[in-house]
Amino acid sequence: MSTKTCPHEDAVNAAARSGDWSPELRAHRDGCMTCAELSLVVAALAADAESLSDESIALPDPGLIWMRSRLAARERNFRRATRGIVMVQRAAVAVAAAIGLAFAPGLWNLVKGAVSGLSFGSSIAGLPRAAGSPLLVLVISLTVLGLLAISELTAAPER
Repeated sequence: MSTKTCPHEDAVNAAARSGDWSPELRAHRDGCMTCAELSLVVAALAADAESLSDESIALPDPGLIWMRSRLAARERNFRRATRGIVMVQRAAVAVAAAIGLAFAPGLWNLVKGAVSGLSFGSSIAGLPRAAGSPLLVLVISLTVLGLLAISELTAAPER
């Protein structure tokens, strides 16, 4: 943009706002770079002001905007406060998975032996004794708790 001033700037400004150009002023605008830039800028700003002053655009309720901003702030604070808990949960799931993978071969043999030791045909009384192995109960409990933790971590947040 030019830093020179022109004695016709005020007249060009008024003409650009109103749209009423005299032939002499139009000829001056076409020959003066300062006035040409001024007329383009003023016309663009006037068009923007006219489109913004349209009263048919309904503004949102300020109470609704305030409520949404408060809810967004509450959500940000909740996420910040629970970030440590979520990281500990994820670490616990990773440790449980690593332990499960480390003991998987021996666990499979234990489960296979416990299932083969069950006698389904003779009586149901043998079931508590075979299923009561503390290691088997511990492994199954940890597996179920790990699956529950994984489903809790991967669940979609409530909205």
